[in-house]
Amino acid sequence: MPYAPIFLSRTRVSSLSYPGVWDDAGVRFANLTLTTHRIPGLVATGAALFALSACSSSSMPTLSGFDAVRDQAARTESAASDRATQLAEVATDCASCSAALRAVASASGERLEVLGGLWDPWGGSTPEGASAPAAVSEAPTDVSAFVSWLARTAIRDLEIAADTNRTSSEEARTLSAAALGRYASAVTLAQAYGIELDAGLDQALLVNDRVNAASRQGVQTWSIDLFNAPTLTSSFAPSGKNLAASQELSTAVATWDCTASTLPKAQVSAGTLTDAYAVSGELLVRADVALRAGAADMRTPRCVLGFLDAPSLAANLLAADAAMLTSDSADVRAAGASAAMADIEQWAPRTTLPALIGTR
Repeated sequence: MPYAPIFLSRTRVSSLSYPGVWDDAGVRFANLTLTTHRIPGLVATGAALFALSACSSSSMPTLSGFDAVRDQAARTESAASDRATQLAEVATDCASCSAALRAVASASGERLEVLGGLWDPWGGSTPEGASAPAAVSEAPTDVSAFVSWLARTAIRDLEIAADTNRTSSEEARTLSAAALGRYASAVTLAQAYGIELDAGLDQALLVNDRVNAASRQGVQTWSIDLFNAPTLTSSFAPSGKNLAASQELSTAVATWDCTASTLPKAQVSAGTLTDAYAVSGELLVRADVALRAGAADMRTPRCVLGFLDAPSLAANLLAADAAMLTSDSADVRAAGASAAMADIEQWAPRTTLPALIGTR
C-alpha cells in the first residue's frame, strides 16, 4: 500500500499547518499550529499531501521534488541547531560568542519547525526489517567552518528557490524565508567572532567531502558539491528579459530609493547608524543598476519613511527584496536573492534579524 512521509520535529510533532500569512515582524508564518496524526498508511501535512508510488510495508518510501528539497533544508537546520548548541556550551571564555551561538541554535530550531521537521516515513517506529532514514550529518565543529557552512547552505537553498523549474512561488517563499534567516545567522555569528563569512571554506570543504563519501542512501545534510562556484552572490547585477514587467522589482527599487532618502534623518534624529550617507549611497547605486537593467521606475519624489529605527528599516528592505523571490521570473528571483543577501550583510551587524525572512 502507498505510504506518505511525515515531517517531524525533534519533539515528535508530525503535521504542520500554516495559512502562509506574513507580518511586519520579519515574516513569520501566522497561526502556526502543530498537531499529531497517526492514521495507518496516510499522514497529511497542512502544506501538502505527498503522493508516493506503492511499496511494501517493509520498504522505505523515497522523497522527490520539493519534498526532498524541504527535507534537505530541515536536515541542515537540525545539524545547525545541534552544532551551535554544542559550540555555545564550550565558549566559556567569550560571553558574546556563546550568546550568538545560542541565538543561532534557537533560530535554526524555529526554522526546522516551519520547514515541517525531519522526515519520518514510519511515524516514529520503524517496522522490523525496514530501513530508517539516514541520520542527519553533523555540521563542522570549527567555528569558522561552521560559519562558512551556514552561509553556503543558505545560498544552496536560495539557488533552488530562485529556480522556477524547481519551486513554485509558495515553495520559493517557504524555502527562501529559511535560507535568508540562515544567512543572517551566519553573518551575525561571523561578526561575533570577528571573522569573514568565507574564512572557513577550506575546512568546510573537507567536511563536505567526508560527509558525502560516508553517507548511506545518498542522503546527507549538504547533498551537493557545495563548493562549486555559486550562481548567487550579494553582488547585485540583474539581467534578463522580464525585468521591465516585474512589479516586485519596481516596488523594491522604490523601497531602496525611499530608504536611502530616509537614512540621513535616521542618523541625525534617532542615531540608528553612523554611516548613513555610505549606506544610502549603496542603495541608490543598486536602484540605478536595476533601472538601467530595465526595471520600471516607480520612485516617489522626496519620499521619506515614517519610521527611523533599525529593526523597521531592515525589515522593510528585506520584505521588498524577498518579495522578488515569489516572482514567476527566475531572473527576478535571482535579483531578489542577491539584494536580500546584501541587505543582510549590511543590517545584521546593526540589529537583530528574525529567524525567518520574507514578504509581509
